[in-house]
Amino acid sequence: MKIDVSFKYLESSGFVEGVLEKDIAKIEKRIKLFRKGDPIHLSVHIEKNPHREQYFCRSHIYLPSRVIKAEGRSEKLAQAINKNFSALSKQLDKVKYKIDRHLSARIDKRTFDYQGEPGTI
Repeated sequence: MKIDVSFKYLESSGFVEGVLEKDIAKIEKRIKLFRKGDPIHLSVHIEKNPHREQYFCRSHIYLPSRVIKAEGRSEKLAQAINKNFSALSKQLDKVKYKIDRHLSARIDKRTFDYQGEPGTI
């Protein structure tokens, strides 16, 4: 998975990197559903409002079939990042559920097609 992190009106620090590493690890666990060869890209943009004490964290996950977007905002930087990654996790869980449901329906259909009618040889 390729990861890009950008900052606006803010500098990277050890604290920010620690919070990001923890949240990115959670996302990587959820992305294991996809094959290793699939190109997956995570883009994170962290911004501070220059006029007041407010932080924004926007992110996009580019999956093979779709793009997932999330945004978090708060007066505290760590809270904005955590809100953002929480929203991403929820959306990834929805995608995972839909894919699992689709795959299980395909498997059920295949087994039904091969079983044939009851009582026939």
